[in-house]
Amino acid sequence: MPEGPEMVFLKEQTEQFIGQVVVEVKGKTRNIPFELVKGQELTQIRTFGKEILFCFQDNVVRVHLMFFGKYAINGEVNRPLELGLSFEDGDLNFYACDCRFLQEPQELLEAVYDWSADVMSESFDQEQALQKLLRQPTQLICDALLDQSILAGVGNGIKNEVLFRARLHPESQVDQIPIAILKNLIQECVTQSFRYLDSKREGTVKEHWLVYQQKECPRDHIPLCKEKVGKGQRSGYFCEKCQVLFHPVTG
Repeated sequence: MPEGPEMVFLKEQTEQFIGQVVVEVKGKTRNIPFELVKGQELTQIRTFGKEILFCFQDNVVRVHLMFFGKYAINGEVNRPLELGLSFEDGDLNFYACDCRFLQEPQELLEAVYDWSADVMSESFDQEQALQKLLRQPTQLICDALLDQSILAGVGNGIKNEVLFRARLHPESQVDQIPIAILKNLIQECVTQSFRYLDSKREGTVKEHWLVYQQKECPRDHIPLCKEKVGKGQRSGYFCEKCQVLFHPVTG
């Protein structure tokens, strides 16, 4: 699933279309009223977590790439087209994604989205994120980090990386983790998100990951555990030796 940094990277790639008029809208989505988008000028592009928002004067087209979404700029992908936007000077095509139409003009997006929860936003509030974590005391940290109402933009890759860097086992329970470690974990979500964005820009994503989709712990040089963890049963990559498990003591 694409994560926040990938959406910011997509935003940077598509900013070439800002100021251009949509000359054609096509695709199999039924969530977008094509006639209300065609003829509109793209005025701004924003991201929120794993979503990208194409802003027009009177409405917004929101795209979420879900688990297997793809996009093509001035090209095509060999799969059914979900949404295609043709501008005066190029095309933007989306596949296997969720598209939504927001009738709110772009200036009202502040009321729709809580930007303080977006780890890549200037408005991100780390203290607020900490308080939200603490309100879910019995949740496993591997699940809490993927809660988009707390840390919008953090996906499975970033989750595995920040837990490794914080030396924290993914099945640790939130209320058992020291506050200092939770604060460090939140900061790592921000740090790793921007490092991930840099790796996308440089084309070095494979070199970015220390443990995600890897086989050996780079600290202890022993095999990493790869398991489905948490309620969401997402893939976890972790080291049993250097990542500490905080859990309730049982009799």
